[in-house]
Amino acid sequence: MQNTTIDGISRRHQDFLQVIQSYTQLTKPRIILLLLITTAGGMWIAAEGQVDPVLLLVTLLSGTFASASANTINCLYDRDIDYIMERTRHRPLPSGRINPRDALIFAIVLAVSAFTLLTVFANLLSACLAMSGIFVYVAVYTHWLKRHSTQIL
Repeated sequence: MQNTTIDGISRRHQDFLQVIQSYTQLTKPRIILLLLITTAGGMWIAAEGQVDPVLLLVTLLSGTFASASANTINCLYDRDIDYIMERTRHRPLPSGRINPRDALIFAIVLAVSAFTLLTVFANLLSACLAMSGIFVYVAVYTHWLKRHSTQIL
């Protein structure tokens, strides 16, 4: 399977399931679940209980992809500090289980998939808002607040 190194230490996935688990860890699925619950609730309220099931499914799927992309980019950006902290050292990127280039490709594919789904099944505005959400999460939270502000401790 996949074999990567960090500081000369080799990490290897034993089977395909472990590869899937490592990529899933990058997406931070527990955070995504909270976003999907609020999205579904907002759609339900806005549509006064008459939500188009296809639009709901596409919105939730594309929201999952956009959030997963943002979270993966966050993991990429923070891999240096994650390696230093004992609590986060064993995450997929700092441990070397996933190559940074592969994680970036994964994040891009997720973002493009979210944009495409929303453009085709919803509208261009919602697709652009999803992309701006990724940008704001990465630029404001990941780069600015986590690295340059005392507000996040």
